[in-house]
Amino acid sequence: MKSSEYYINIGYGIETKVVVALALLGNTAVLVVLLLAPGRISVQRFLMANLSWADLCMGLYLLMVATQDLVSLGSYFNYAIDWQLGWGCQIAGFLTVFASELSVFTLAVITGERWYALTRAIHLTKRLTLWGPAQLMAFGWFMAILLGALPLLGVSSYSKTSICLPMELNSGGAVAYLVFLLLFNGVAFLLVACAYWQMYRAVAGHGGGGAAPAASSADTAIAKKMALLVFTDFACWAPVAFFGLTAVGGMPLIGVTDSKILLVFFYPLNACCNPYLYAILTKQYRRDLLLLLSRDCQLAQRRVESRFVTFVSNGPLRHKQSTWQVFETNL
Repeated sequence: MKSSEYYINIGYGIETKVVVALALLGNTAVLVVLLLAPGRISVQRFLMANLSWADLCMGLYLLMVATQDLVSLGSYFNYAIDWQLGWGCQIAGFLTVFASELSVFTLAVITGERWYALTRAIHLTKRLTLWGPAQLMAFGWFMAILLGALPLLGVSSYSKTSICLPMELNSGGAVAYLVFLLLFNGVAFLLVACAYWQMYRAVAGHGGGGAAPAASSADTAIAKKMALLVFTDFACWAPVAFFGLTAVGGMPLIGVTDSKILLVFFYPLNACCNPYLYAILTKQYRRDLLLLLSRDCQLAQRRVESRFVTFVSNGPLRHKQSTWQVFETNL
């Protein structure tokens, strides 16, 4: 291996670790709070839990690929056949397609829910219940599992590349499969972008032409946040779609080595950003986290009090009530 390739691999390994850590830690933190926080499961919490699970699966895929790269650094040819034809690559490939399509579908549903809530906010009888989004997500799970399983059933293949993506172009079915994935993601992105544009227009035009400076400032903040959400979706989808379409058209512009860079910098961008943009940086998440921590603290305090009462009632201090009074005062 050339020294330049060695340093490129070292840099790739460091960047991969950062991306894997962001995806795994961020989505795990979101899932823990959403599933364990007290209170009823709202539509928003339900959808965010689905999104976090999908992005966590993407993090697991990146972890598997990064681990294989680390093990085979400098001598991949010794491991290529066993890895690409083994179950490890098949599982990694299924995880990435399942996670990618479920994440895209869930983002579209979340955007639709936000659009519906904003445009129908004044109609109390038209509020969304959990039943509708649950049906949509059941369909999304079915579709994501089906698309992830097709290469395992002979439509395309996860074994053509070391990064276990379905890049086979030797049959009409494989090409149609790849084109469908690219078109599905592209249509979903356009729907999300259009919905956010309509939401911004609805919010910005709510106050009429004579908006106050405070309202104008709030509109600017909303516009920036919406632009950031759309930009991350575009930055994740556009490079993958562009190079994927050129490959389908018989004019591949990058090889496997360059596709690894694309894999690290763009492909998992949503998996890294979604938990922070949609959950961790929101007031609702911080509120749920505080409720969860306060509940755990109360449970811990009750256990301590219960053990102390048992100790006092059974031990030599059972007649010394002043000790219990001092303990209560210190609490």
